Amino acid sequence: MRIAICDDEEIFLQQTQKLLAPIAEEYFAYVEIDCYLDNQKMLLEHENNAYDIVVLDIQMEPLDGFQTAERLSEMEHCCKLIFLSSREELVFQSFSYEPVYFVRKGPPDRMGEEFRRSFKRIREKLNHEIYLSFTNADDMIEKVPLTDIESIQSSRNYLLYYTLDGRVFRQRKTMEEEERALGRYGFFRIHRAFLVNESHVVQVKRGIRSVKLRSGALLEVGRNYREHVRKKF
Repeated sequence: MRIAICDDEEIFLQQTQKLLAPIAEEYFAYVEIDCYLDNQKMLLEHENNAYDIVVLDIQMEPLDGFQTAERLSEMEHCCKLIFLSSREELVFQSFSYEPVYFVRKGPPDRMGEEFRRSFKRIREKLNHEIYLSFTNADDMIEKVPLTDIESIQSSRNYLLYYTLDGRVFRQRKTMEEEERALGRYGFFRIHRAFLVNESHVVQVKRGIRSVKLRSGALLEVGRNYREHVRKKF
């Protein structure tokens, strides 16, 4: 994931990079971050080697964040926009550029949480474009969007994949293998026998003893996984 951060205050630019880098690595397998004090230089680089995400301070000169967003929309390579500003009244004006999020400048804890929400949204959009292939009951290969998979259960030498619409697919794989493969897409372990899709967890029981999924399924959280689940939520 190639990320550009644009801000005309050098100290703040460095602080933002330091804050953003470890958060981005939680959501994407590969992260490369470039920083710019000048939006025009970023646009030149984007034209030659496109960025996936551009974090734009709105109040910059000579080219402000909105003008830069307009130019990005006219370029061949599309990217996801995150606006950055201390002026919250600009949030409604920013909507016309369809940003993923509007991050408010301020305390690092709040900015960090807003960047997490931004990256989670981006990852979910990317996951809609990813499919897993299964052999269905008619012996046909079926492509299932990753976002449709709610949980994965280990069953002897197989894994069972449960979808939001109640279907179950089976593949001969190990839980460890699939945990490594799907961890970057928001799947995480709650039990030695279960992986869940973070996007479909709607409730966590007090004491981190179980999680409730969007379908209504209630899954036990293993004792050794409770701290990991607590950090997630």
